[in-house]
Amino acid sequence: MKTKIAQILTACSLSVALMGSVALVAMISLPDVAFANNGSNGGGNGGGNGGNGGGNSNKSESAKSNNGKAATEEGTVTKTKQTKAKVKDLASELGVSASELGALNAAHASPNALMNAAPNSRVGRIAAFRDAVLEGLELEAQLEEKTALLETLTEPDRPISEIEADVTAAEAEVKTKEEAVAELEKALEDAGGADATIEADLDAARTALSDAEGVASELNEELDDAIEYETVSAEVDELTQKVEDQPEVERSLLEAASNKPVTDAVEAAVKKLLGL
Repeated sequence: MKTKIAQILTACSLSVALMGSVALVAMISLPDVAFANNGSNGGGNGGGNGGNGGGNSNKSESAKSNNGKAATEEGTVTKTKQTKAKVKDLASELGVSASELGALNAAHASPNALMNAAPNSRVGRIAAFRDAVLEGLELEAQLEEKTALLETLTEPDRPISEIEADVTAAEAEVKTKEEAVAELEKALEDAGGADATIEADLDAARTALSDAEGVASELNEELDDAIEYETVSAEVDELTQKVEDQPEVERSLLEAASNKPVTDAVEAAVKKLLGL
């Protein structure tokens, strides 16, 4: 009986000892677990806050990006509006749009490009049009000059052919008078240089020669004036015809350079672009 009781007490003592050890181990271990749990919360909070910070940072960068994009888009819109305004102003100034000009927009080329362009190129054909317009302006200047000159001249009263016939006859008369004077001068010389009759005849012959020369001179002046008038008049007529034909010449050259119908407005616009 005592043996059994002793065994029971021993077993109880071992159990109590074991329980105490377990309790001690639990007391030592549980704080670590608790602290570990608190650490996890800290890590979670830190991570969360960090995450929130990162989120805020991303939002800030996104806002900056959006602002930059908005500014770029606004700048693009502004430039587009300015470009459209310039195009509108140019169209308003020219009286036609760029689409109406078509290939003739090449008239924007620099003077150097126009000068060096191949004749059959688009710019070269526009250059040919420009040269024709300049020639037309020169023709108009010549016409104005010749017309002003013609107004200072006297129109002949008779045909040039009739005047020429009179000149021929007058010059023949002068030659006859010269021969008469020469004969009398020789007769006077043969008479020893003194003969009243020969001297009187010689004076009359010289007067007749002078009169004949005067008539011939007046006829030659009349002929010269008539020829000048007819020459200038013919030049005025020729220039007038060229000036009248010039618009058709210019239009045909412009049409050769264009890929669209050429109207008066289009032609005027191209001339403005060319500084004409």
